[in-house]
Amino acid sequence: MNHGIYNRIPAMSNRFFWHCLAVLCMYATVLPPQSGAQSRVEGRVINEETQEPVAQANMVFGQNGETTGTATNAKGRFQITLAPGQYTVEVSALGYQDVRRTVTVDAEASTSVEFVLVPREYNLNEVVVTERAQRTPQTATTVQQIEPQAIEQQDAADVSELAALAPATHVQTNSRGQTILYFRNAGDRQVGQFFDGALLNIPWDNRVDISQIPASVVGEMTVTKGVPSVQYGANVLGGTVNFQSRTLNAPGRKTELKGEVGSAGQGRGTVTHLGRTDRWDYTASLQYTTRGDQPLPANADLENNQPDADRRVNTDRDLVSGFGRAARRFEGGGELAVSVLHVDVEQGVAPEGNEDNPGDTRFWRRPLWQKTTVMASGQVAFGAQTSLRGAAWGSRFAQDIAEFESIDYETLDAVQEDRDQTFGLRLIGTQELPVGTATLSFNGLTSRHDQTNIPHDEGVPQSDSASAFRQHIYSVGGEYEAQLLPGVHASVGLNMDGAAAPNTGPFPDRDPFTAWGLTSGIRVDVADGTTVRASGGRKSRFPTMRELFGAALGKFVPNPGLSPVTAWIGELGVKHRTETVSLGATGFVNRVYDTIDKRSFQSGPNAGKEQRVNLDGARIWGIETTARWAPDAPITVDGHFTWSRPRAFEDGETVRLDEKPELLGTWTLTADLPVGVSLMGQVRYTDRVYARNDANEFVRLPASVIADARLGYDLSGLGRLGDGELFVRVDNLLDDAKFIGLGLPGAGRSIRAGVEVAF
Repeated sequence: MNHGIYNRIPAMSNRFFWHCLAVLCMYATVLPPQSGAQSRVEGRVINEETQEPVAQANMVFGQNGETTGTATNAKGRFQITLAPGQYTVEVSALGYQDVRRTVTVDAEASTSVEFVLVPREYNLNEVVVTERAQRTPQTATTVQQIEPQAIEQQDAADVSELAALAPATHVQTNSRGQTILYFRNAGDRQVGQFFDGALLNIPWDNRVDISQIPASVVGEMTVTKGVPSVQYGANVLGGTVNFQSRTLNAPGRKTELKGEVGSAGQGRGTVTHLGRTDRWDYTASLQYTTRGDQPLPANADLENNQPDADRRVNTDRDLVSGFGRAARRFEGGGELAVSVLHVDVEQGVAPEGNEDNPGDTRFWRRPLWQKTTVMASGQVAFGAQTSLRGAAWGSRFAQDIAEFESIDYETLDAVQEDRDQTFGLRLIGTQELPVGTATLSFNGLTSRHDQTNIPHDEGVPQSDSASAFRQHIYSVGGEYEAQLLPGVHASVGLNMDGAAAPNTGPFPDRDPFTAWGLTSGIRVDVADGTTVRASGGRKSRFPTMRELFGAALGKFVPNPGLSPVTAWIGELGVKHRTETVSLGATGFVNRVYDTIDKRSFQSGPNAGKEQRVNLDGARIWGIETTARWAPDAPITVDGHFTWSRPRAFEDGETVRLDEKPELLGTWTLTADLPVGVSLMGQVRYTDRVYARNDANEFVRLPASVIADARLGYDLSGLGRLGDGELFVRVDNLLDDAKFIGLGLPGAGRSIRAGVEVAF
């Protein structure tokens, strides 16, 4: 049976054509009407203590009972066109005291105004479903919120390029071509990734390739490490990240156009339209991204599978994405939102440059990678003390893996077709008690995975084999948080997780998994600006269906007997903040039992293949440090550095953990100069990474220093053009090779230039 996998490759061009046409149609429909009888009001909103810009501040202009508004951008600037007259302006932002003042708009002249907001403290639990655009919550666990300005200055096409902003975080593109996110060297498949509260992970593998998630729709990024809340459900012992979509925080409309081109065939175009009324808000965004084969770093030194001296073979990509969201707000604080995210990708998979046997090398392409997720979320209050919030989602995932016989990628050897359907539900109820707050949560999902393997003989499809799998995963839990003394808050939580596989394809049935979890923490405000916190608990991660039953086109030997991974997790942190300086340090330790890792067969019928096995366990401990210095309003220095010691226990001995960097650091300098010029320099350091080769021996990979530089020019002062920016960016300025895995270097030096206009 011919499944036409080769015919899909040219079909991708047709898909991209229609997607691009849709972008143009949307652009034509969302352009706001022009008016010649209005004047422009512009300005900025800053933090009184730090003099830094306040992003996403609400700007509401009122006159004669009618209101209109806008919101500040990532640099704290705003711009709006109004009829001449006197307006009452209300400025608000979560985490700040509201400001109200009167502004007079002159006819045929621009009005410039600056607002200064005074910070105020919030004590909030972690965001998991619908609360949006808030400051970093004050919790006992490590919660880090990445600000919109930092996200914008990364010029990221996908969210994998935002990982450097989070401390103790790295991404790795593996031999399957998947880019995976890791916190504090947690094991594979241990991080939960959410978008507006809906799980992005594909349950078959409990991972998602984050390089396929567009960054253009991300407004904020919240990372949780240590012991995640029971509200996140099962399989998150390595932490969580929640990407929140962009919205307007004040009534008005805004359209953004962004385009960029660069070396190695890079190109990107994005159109985004946002709107808000008293009761409704909506967002629509389309993005197209393309690149050729990535530049090969000068010192990559690949011995095999690299015929080109300048470009990394088979690393091209085309990505089209669309996102839409509409939300309705009700009296009493209720809200209901519906959104859809669709991603369509074709890409190559870089072959391992260390493999000298073509039979052991993955000559893969992914001509089809599609993920569509429909989400509904909401919240409702039952009186002043009780509330319920939740999210429900359904997703469809389709992926084709085309394996070729050689590096010329002309003759197919095999094809694997994966089709997944997932439905999930999260409910969180909160009750304010006379002393403290109680929270109950439920997380559940059901997923079906259909897999078809189609061997080829000299490029001709042969008889296929199909298998179907199904699994159910649930988690129920409760948490209690209370103030014990002034400035002292404590919390405790319990959860029960479970997983069942009613359909295991051609494999025998296996018993369901169950595991219990514990969270606890305490936070003490010891002095003005200084906080000490400690947390500890127990979390688990069930083996995925792919680990139990997947063969990866003959590269792996299934192991249906794997056991769940469990871990005791602890951390102790301190943070000190003044008007210009913020310093933090967190010591952490993870004691993991039944760690799942892979081993290579050296002989016998499976020689050269790998299998996932349970090890005795592992221990990861280290210290994560952060620093921020803002000596003057135009200049900010950010940095974080992490040292860790990841070790496994194997046959009574302590050995290294595979592909876990022991040293990670990122330092960023930003400067906004008075003439509208902005500068950004960023350095990322990775060292002490060890990878296991085919002989099960550890090899130390070279250290890397990746330096990026960015120059921008603010267009907001150029007449009626609108808000915007011109920029040029150089990535990997030193052309250094970054290795996390054997034979798989990151991209070399590249340059991009672009323009963004908003009106």
